Amino acid sequence: MRRLLLILLISSQQLLAQTDDVVRVKTELVQTDITVVDKRGRFVPGLSANDFELRVDSQLQSLSFFEEVAAGSADEEKQLTAARKGDTAALAKLRKTSGSGTDRGRVIFFFVDDVHLTGESLTRARSVLTQFVENKMTAKDRVAVVSTSGQIGFLQQLTDNKAVLLEAISRLNSKYNPETIASRVSISEVDATLVANHGDRGLFAYLLEATMKEFQTDPVNAATIVVNRVRQMNAQSRMAEINTLSRLENLIRSTTPLAGRKLLFFISDGFVVDARRSNGSDVMRRVINEAARVGVVIYSLGTRSNLFGAGVDVSKSDYPDFSPRTAGRELAESKLPQEPLETLAAETGGRSYLNSNALDDAVAEALTESSAYYLLAWRPDSENQRAGKSQIKVVVKGRPDLRVRMRSHFFDFRSQNTTPAAPQNDLKTALGSLYPRRDLPVSVSAKFVNTTDKGTVLNVSMQINGESVSFEESGGKPRAIVDVLGVAVDDRGRFSSFTQKLDIPQEALAKDDGLIKWGQALSVPPGLYQVRVAVRDRQTGRTGSAMTWIEIF
Repeated sequence: MRRLLLILLISSQQLLAQTDDVVRVKTELVQTDITVVDKRGRFVPGLSANDFELRVDSQLQSLSFFEEVAAGSADEEKQLTAARKGDTAALAKLRKTSGSGTDRGRVIFFFVDDVHLTGESLTRARSVLTQFVENKMTAKDRVAVVSTSGQIGFLQQLTDNKAVLLEAISRLNSKYNPETIASRVSISEVDATLVANHGDRGLFAYLLEATMKEFQTDPVNAATIVVNRVRQMNAQSRMAEINTLSRLENLIRSTTPLAGRKLLFFISDGFVVDARRSNGSDVMRRVINEAARVGVVIYSLGTRSNLFGAGVDVSKSDYPDFSPRTAGRELAESKLPQEPLETLAAETGGRSYLNSNALDDAVAEALTESSAYYLLAWRPDSENQRAGKSQIKVVVKGRPDLRVRMRSHFFDFRSQNTTPAAPQNDLKTALGSLYPRRDLPVSVSAKFVNTTDKGTVLNVSMQINGESVSFEESGGKPRAIVDVLGVAVDDRGRFSSFTQKLDIPQEALAKDDGLIKWGQALSVPPGLYQVRVAVRDRQTGRTGSAMTWIEIF
């Protein structure tokens, strides 16, 4: 069971470890998801295919089909599946029955770039997150708070439990690592980039002169100090840059099993991505491509103070320089860290909000404009288009007041070829899955009671639909065998687990409307627990999993 816990913890940490709005499938049908908003940032509904003009490499392209999709609706997954297959009949049928199902809610991730957040910025980030959870999150939403450093640990999982999210938010701390050398003249990430990677002689001369004054030393020794400081800051910033982008890529990749569009808020003070310093540009391109493949839209929230942070505010230098040699320093300080935030948002069909004083409004606006989207499809007619090298542009004809938000490129769809797990590991794999497995649908609920003899007892209730399991003759009667593996893990890694074998006679389905219900009691101490359950049908090998949270007092 200790191995099981390790699997769970590794799986939860992998959340930090992975449609261009356009995806090409085997039928060579390309689909494009776009958002149309008015001047106030509100989604514009009710548009038809005739309202749009699609150009591929500046050439007018006809649409194969068109559909309006409500994000988080019960029909979204079916609409996307029909669109990929070019099944216009299925889409027409869905239109007639639209609204008959229950909304499944939005899927929202908050990626907190804690290695690029000062203490002041982290306070702003916490405020935005708390405001969302307490006032904007609906009962059907599934939300996760994830950080670059992974400090939230086991709590960084999708959940509809507000108590879990608030606990995750409370555990956020700044992991920002500014230069630690004691000096009255700061050297920021931007300074180091300009000097080391772009040969900014004017800025170097200023830093050299200021160092000579501060330490009362000669030019040679001062130059050594400045060069070493620049080299250290550059190396430190490069590591933080790649770590942030890699963790973001892994998070986006991990959402592959989740159907429909996913909304991701990227919260950061910003950072420098410079091709002369690292391969960060390549990693960022992978992030953008991965977001396209799995349907993630990024909205960037810039938390940096409008007056810059304490670690980068050039006005705080005890040796101000008013000569032309550092004239561009302040502008670079404000613009370079913002560029990755703007690029990630723009090229995934989202938007960047860089006013740290209006982030609550930014979240509300992003939620409004991403509430629905349009799905357009067309067929490529050249090798260049099939290779995913074309540029696409979509406009609403005759409506210059409307803005279309869309991804920047498209690329070939990559199918997810995964190697099936060995039968003996199926249950463990399902139990450690980041997201519930639905091949064999199972549901779980939990409640606790305080007893005089056993202390706190956690009662876990589970059920599956009898129609989803397979029956075979055994002893003259049809029976189904279902293996069960469950665990209750608290936020400190303590756990209690159980295994069960359900021997289900088919005649038992006459009870409880065909539902198979069972339970398990666990003696556990007080704490915040996630209860996970996995089931496996021995006849078919199909697995399912479910999870819930409970706080025991």
